[in-house]
Amino acid sequence: MYPFPGRGATAPRARGKGTPGSSVIIGPVRRSLALVPLALLAACSAHAPARPAATAPAPEAAAPTPSPVATPPAAPPTPAPARADVLVARARALRAEGDVASARARLEAAFEAAPESDEVRLELADLLIVDGGDLDRAEALLAPVHAAGDGRLLLVLGRLADARGDDEGAVVAYGEALAVLDDPNARLRRALALERLDRRGEAIAELERLRPDRPSDPFVRGRLADLYEGTGRFHEAEAELRWLAELAPDRAAGWNRLARFYDRTGHPREAREAAARARATGGRQERALRPLLPSRS
Repeated sequence: MYPFPGRGATAPRARGKGTPGSSVIIGPVRRSLALVPLALLAACSAHAPARPAATAPAPEAAAPTPSPVATPPAAPPTPAPARADVLVARARALRAEGDVASARARLEAAFEAAPESDEVRLELADLLIVDGGDLDRAEALLAPVHAAGDGRLLLVLGRLADARGDDEGAVVAYGEALAVLDDPNARLRRALALERLDRRGEAIAELERLRPDRPSDPFVRGRLADLYEGTGRFHEAEAELRWLAELAPDRAAGWNRLARFYDRTGHPREAREAAARARATGGRQERALRPLLPSRS
């Protein structure tokens, strides 16, 4: 085995070019020395940890574009939920049939289901005013309802004032309601409130507007007759009273009323004639007038 440098032996030096044996000794040594670094590199490579493969850096995620903040639309009026709608519709039908107790039960259930509904509050308050008489609760139900220009709300407020005996309030509320919608009952009630306030000219104007809608309504024609007479419009009063008498010619009441009018205005002959017509009917009295029904608008 040949000694290696660094281990106490020195490789023999060549004595001259082409010295015999130099190629035999030096050649193998050189080849061995040349292989040592390669062997060491291979051994180190075998025990060195693998270097991770280089990867391209991940692209940064684009920042999300903020969406524009939309302005929420104005909240619409609150209609009654579906279940409350059904109860309200049934209550209206029951009121029309005259079953007020059952109608109120339906409306109370609707109010429990949808206490924020203006429709339910208006319907229940109207029933309490017209049929139930619970005016304080009706007023409390109407307090949160803010429907500017809503003719139906104004009608119910007019009825509330009317029921409380507040003629001024009734005149105002009914007047505002009639500016939005045409309701014959509201017009009649406003005329009666004006008459109680002794504003007879305005009351006549309302009744004259109402007369084309109710040409055969004896109550309207009778109120006009009294107001015409009270304001000295005797010819118009006579025309209304004669119309009422001839509306039911076989009944005494109309003729007797006409006869009394002639007596008051100094027409004795006409008074006798009207009284004779009343006697000719055999004394039959006119049937009682139907009560004034509230508006259902």
